[in-house]
Amino acid sequence: MKYFFKLKSTLIIFAIAALTFSCSDDNDTEEIVEQSDYNEHLTNIANNVIVETYRDLANKATDLKNEVIDLQGDISASNLDNARQAWRSTREPWEKSEGFLFGPVDLQGIDPAIDSWPVNVVDMDNLLSDTVNFPAITESIIDAQTDEAKGFHLIEYLLWGIDGNKQVADLTTRELEYLVAACENLETKTAELYDAWRADSGNHVANFLNAGASGSIYVSQKSALEDLVDGMITIADEVANGKIETPLNGENGAGFDPTQEESRFSHNSKLDFANNVRSISNVYNGKFSIDGKGVSDVVAESNTTLDGTFKTQLVEAIQAIEAIPGTFTDAISDNRTAVENAQTKVRIVQETLESLIKPLIVNL
Repeated sequence: MKYFFKLKSTLIIFAIAALTFSCSDDNDTEEIVEQSDYNEHLTNIANNVIVETYRDLANKATDLKNEVIDLQGDISASNLDNARQAWRSTREPWEKSEGFLFGPVDLQGIDPAIDSWPVNVVDMDNLLSDTVNFPAITESIIDAQTDEAKGFHLIEYLLWGIDGNKQVADLTTRELEYLVAACENLETKTAELYDAWRADSGNHVANFLNAGASGSIYVSQKSALEDLVDGMITIADEVANGKIETPLNGENGAGFDPTQEESRFSHNSKLDFANNVRSISNVYNGKFSIDGKGVSDVVAESNTTLDGTFKTQLVEAIQAIEAIPGTFTDAISDNRTAVENAQTKVRIVQETLESLIKPLIVNL
């Protein structure tokens, strides 16, 4: 997501490196040749973790759109509950994708377009009230809004309200229009992301399947593995030092600030954080819907102790997040020790990735 830490794309660097490599020999017909030691690992992670996660996300975004259309047609408490559950279900694969926020999600601006925080309620209210210029709120109108006035958290705000206790009677006709259009836009963006990776569409997945071969953005399989590890480091850093730290201690230690808590309207924050760590686990273990080779298998070839230790650290981080009592909103004031323990466990994951796993991959 677009939060306090912004990913820096490395794709241009890889492309330049590939060009330099391919032009460094006098024989213009010579191609990059590399033994495919890690082809099985990269293929499984790309196809069965990354692409499958995005497929799940796109399908659930369609389900969410359909649920809010049902709500618009029949404004009932049960339909509101169904829409809320569909939001939570769609949120799950998105948070499980944040361990690999590179490629199309970054280059095509999809991440900020669907997951910017905090929400811009002012722009939303302005659009809701402007029935002269916008007599109907459509998906194209929502698409033209600022990132903070669309996407997951704007939808969350409309479904739950600022205090998380919105009643079905509070929903206006105009808000329902905005809600449906915002969910249609989310569906469009997640479909674009899935299509960009699919082999039969944008085929970004080929960069991993053909890493080290001519045509891939990765000049070696090792560089592709490094990108995967960097993605894991980035989300561990964001969870520990952004998503938890800022509401817990405020900007620059100014004091706890619950308004900075992500997913606070729905009280989904703890699940968000745990699923972010699961995104690391999925890439590391090479497992989403099926179990295959992952970064773990690469690490274990050189250091079985490190591999086992890191797997334990991932489990402990998820357990510590889930063990925070009550809502995260309440816990940052009433159960700070439990929140700090979870933060420490995520920082341990980050430190192991940075100081032990990445150097191991770099030195393959």
